Amino acid sequence: MKKTLLLALVLLAGCSAGKTEKRNISLVLDADFTTGRLLLTCRDSTSGTCHVLVAGSGEPVRLSAAKGSTNEAASGAAEGARFCVGETEPQNGCQLTVLRNGEQIYRSSRVKTEDR
Repeated sequence: MKKTLLLALVLLAGCSAGKTEKRNISLVLDADFTTGRLLLTCRDSTSGTCHVLVAGSGEPVRLSAAKGSTNEAASGAAEGARFCVGETEPQNGCQLTVLRNGEQIYRSSRVKTEDR
C-alpha cells in the first residue's frame, strides 16, 4: 500500500505544471518635440533594464536605463515618430506605438508557463 501511494505521488509530481516565468516592465518616456530630446525613466523591469527603440524621425534611436534610473537622448523626439519597448533591446519589426509630445507611461506584465 505504501509503495502504491509513493508511486502515485511521484507520478503526480512529474505531471505538475512546468516552469512559470513572470515578465514585468514599467517605464516613463518623456518626449520633447521642440528640442528633440527623449528622457527614459525605468521604474521596474524583470531583467533589471528598460529598453526603448524610437523610429521615424531620422536614424532610429535606442535608449536603455537600469531599473530605478533615467537616461536621456539628445535626438529622436519628433512628430510622426513611433516607439516600442522591452526588457531586452527591441528588434526591427517590433510593434510600434505613436510617440506623443510629453510623457508616455508604459506598463506590461506577462506570465508564461511552459509544460514539461
